[in-house]
Amino acid sequence: MGIGGLTRLGLVAAAAGLMLSLGMVFAASANAQTPPATFYGKGLTAGHKVEASIGGRSCGTATVTATGEWVISVASDNKCQPTAGAAVSFTINGAPATATPAAVWQAGGTPPAANIANGYVLTAGTAATPTAPKTGNAGLLGGDGGAASTWLVAALAAVALVTVAGGRAYARRSR
Repeated sequence: MGIGGLTRLGLVAAAAGLMLSLGMVFAASANAQTPPATFYGKGLTAGHKVEASIGGRSCGTATVTATGEWVISVASDNKCQPTAGAAVSFTINGAPATATPAAVWQAGGTPPAANIANGYVLTAGTAATPTAPKTGNAGLLGGDGGAASTWLVAALAAVALVTVAGGRAYARRSR
């Protein structure tokens, strides 16, 4: 293969590497939607305000219905920044309340099976201090554990290698 053939091959490889790296940079990863955790209960006074919090940050409020029921859904992108296993605390009209059973945030979570019909029982008074949630990697890695970053680095290295090879072939041709 002559120098002209090497040059064309280098340009084709550089273009392919560029398209590959651009595709990896701009490709959106498909993530399944995370269902919210749902906290609910019965037996409270109609009109009272129930608030759920994680780590001192409000996740949402509900007004108790005429039948004494309340429901709060907490999505994974809520301003309270829920994480799996994070302790959820409650207040009734601003006063701390104890939840039985203890409430934790889980995607798609509901009360434990034994309490599914009635939900959480909130008792006004001193609430147990919830444990701060573990933040894990704080979202610094994608859901793929960093595999996309590895592929991006590999694609950029391939582009750099092809660019250097193409430049050398062009330099030889110019002589």
